[in-house]
Amino acid sequence: MTLNDQQEQRLAKLRSLREQGIDPYPPRCTRTNSAAEAIERFQRIEASLGDEPDPEAISVAGRVVAIRDLGRIIFSHIRDGSGAIQIYLRRDLLGDERFAWFKRFIDLNDFVEAQGNLFRTRTGEISVQVTGFRLLSKALNPPPDKWHGLSDVETRYRQRYVDLLANDETRRIFVVRANLVRALRRYLDERGFLEVETPTLQPLYGGAAARPFTTYYHAL
Repeated sequence: MTLNDQQEQRLAKLRSLREQGIDPYPPRCTRTNSAAEAIERFQRIEASLGDEPDPEAISVAGRVVAIRDLGRIIFSHIRDGSGAIQIYLRRDLLGDERFAWFKRFIDLNDFVEAQGNLFRTRTGEISVQVTGFRLLSKALNPPPDKWHGLSDVETRYRQRYVDLLANDETRRIFVVRANLVRALRRYLDERGFLEVETPTLQPLYGGAAARPFTTYYHAL
């Protein structure tokens, strides 16, 4: 399936959502925990729960980065700024209509909000047993190829938002850089230094996709 075909399918889903009266880009989210906070919470109280799920419901939200459809069960991973967490959807728990709705309308790259209870699966992964969910943002473009990622250097530099989405190492470097700059700025601020931004001089002229070149002028 070509990129255009995938985009057309997603546009068709977008139109269908609006025909149902569903806002595909709602203005608010009711998340209670980040992915990292949810995992840390369950690890802290797991010993007191035994094999039971956490009785207190939480809400997580993030970008859908993986979906595994096993018929009556769907495993999906969503990622936010703190990391990723698995959400676990069961048809008998959600109901046939909502379960089928997720299958039909949720794609990779969409943002969703999921409410439910934390538990640990048989494979040992901390997950959210979903009792309700909501679409937060319908993505009209699929993510880069899962296995090959984004390898074209030109595209990575010109479309940093795609690079950050596709490459964990790039995202890690940006986080480290941001923390370093923040710490350095705080250190200097506390000692009375003043930050001044000056014009940047470049040895080469350029802009957009232009390449420098030499012109010639022959006077009469």
